[in-house]
Amino acid sequence: MTIISVFPSPTGTPIADAVAQAAAGDVVLVHDGTYSEPAVTISISNVKVVAKHEGGAVREGSNGAAAAFIISANSGVEINGFVIQNYIAAAAGIIVVTGTNHRIIGNTVINTLGAGINLNVGTGHVVWRNRVQNSSGVSGIFIASSSNWIVQNVASKNTGSGISLGGSNNAIVGNVISENGSPGISSIGTNNNFIYGNTATLNSMGGVSVTSAGAVLLRNLVEKNTGNGISVAGANGYLGGNDSDDNTQTGIAISSNFNSLEFNEMEFNQNYGLSISGNENTAFGNRFKGNKPTQISITGQDNNLF
Repeated sequence: MTIISVFPSPTGTPIADAVAQAAAGDVVLVHDGTYSEPAVTISISNVKVVAKHEGGAVREGSNGAAAAFIISANSGVEINGFVIQNYIAAAAGIIVVTGTNHRIIGNTVINTLGAGINLNVGTGHVVWRNRVQNSSGVSGIFIASSSNWIVQNVASKNTGSGISLGGSNNAIVGNVISENGSPGISSIGTNNNFIYGNTATLNSMGGVSVTSAGAVLLRNLVEKNTGNGISVAGANGYLGGNDSDDNTQTGIAISSNFNSLEFNEMEFNQNYGLSISGNENTAFGNRFKGNKPTQISITGQDNNLF
């Protein structure tokens, strides 16, 4: 393993030059400063591009670059510790276009035209401890691929959702999602995503919206969103131990079939605590308080509540 140190240059492309020299297992160590060079493409597997001090190395996109980092290697690339800002002509701040098991860790992504972080393809990626805000794309963090870990990120004040799931078998764990222009977490079109321990507050169009089948939602805190706290339109989901309180519409709204709801809390929502318009759902052990106009609305058929 070789460590290749990088320092700012007013005219050159120091990060791209170092990445071009790197072999599998090498670390490109980027020292503090502002780097305005064009998009850096990492095409060699198992190369780490790391800011020496988290938040000290700044990728500045006001030059019209396509992205800060484009990952096209087969596997194992890591982008760690950068501030990525003002990519207003870009598809994303960081975008994965090929490969598996890449890692995006500890970055701050601010003011992008597209998604802050875009996992367009591949499986097994880890997105951990990033902060994404003021993106103008479909979401702050966009996942079109499958079997990824999206853990302990902060996604706020994005035009679209905080986190959007277009792939299957993803784990969304311990994220804080607030003040986004669409649902805080949106899971669309694909199946079997795991949404655990997230906090979704003050989002427009709802806290968590699931249209895919087989989703598992556990122990999420969903409060003070405009719209429903949690909406489920996919079948065969499981909701356990979620708190959905103080939302302008329904605490938990189920419009699909064969879902199970156990030990959730719904308090002080403005259009029912629980609304079930789908069929053959089961709900038990749930707690209600102060919802308007009543605690529960059931319009579907063959639902079981106890």
